[in-house]
Amino acid sequence: MRDTKHDSSITAFQQKRGGEAAAFFVPFLTPAMRLLDVGCGPGTITAALAGIVGAAIGVDIEPNAIMVARQLSAHSGATNLSFVEADMTTLPFEDDAFDAVFFHAVLYHQSQATLTQTLAEARRVLKPGGVLGTRDADAGGNILYPELDGVRLALELWQRWYEHDDPDVLRFGRRQSAILRAHGFTPVWTGASYVNHSADAARRAEAVTDARRSLLGLGPQLLNKALATDEEIEAALAGWQAWGRDPDAVYFRCRCECVARKD
Repeated sequence: MRDTKHDSSITAFQQKRGGEAAAFFVPFLTPAMRLLDVGCGPGTITAALAGIVGAAIGVDIEPNAIMVARQLSAHSGATNLSFVEADMTTLPFEDDAFDAVFFHAVLYHQSQATLTQTLAEARRVLKPGGVLGTRDADAGGNILYPELDGVRLALELWQRWYEHDDPDVLRFGRRQSAILRAHGFTPVWTGASYVNHSADAARRAEAVTDARRSLLGLGPQLLNKALATDEEIEAALAGWQAWGRDPDAVYFRCRCECVARKD
């Protein structure tokens, strides 16, 4: 099992995700379904999906994320929403236990071996005819202006942290259909959307705050693993600050989406 890559800054950022992240999957869901959200983080997407299906369960390996998710569940009062701390490569569920399985911003982080194990587990717990939805990053589709070296470096530091063994991981999103097909699923729909971090001045300021929090949180760990230098981290921080001062700055993050079935 790989070391967890979560920290408090990641969980805080994930809490901002909501139902829009799973909007593409909604047409494939019904109120009778039992759904599993794998790598659920603080549970905001799981909670949104619980309003559409009969039951929604979120799983995550990070205890802090599950704690936050359970607090969300308690506050929501939803009776069909629950969370389990679990490793996605060894899910604690019986075969054919779910009608739908969902992954958001989870798969592209994984090594080839972990990806294979994870999708095998997803296929195992999914009923025949069940649907699987994936939404993941494709850095090759991001739109950034101005293209400051410091901001580009900041995005690169994230990739170093995940230490990918896939040389084409930055374009993972566009390959989801092919990847799912190679792991025994039948893709039935593909699409893409953007996360807008620059809609207005407030959104740009929020993007800079999130980026700085993330860099400052990961910085010591990057340094300890010799994945970055102090100078690089400072340059990345300065890049985001400069980007945020430009009233015409834009940053649209590409998210590719795929729905597949288990035959």
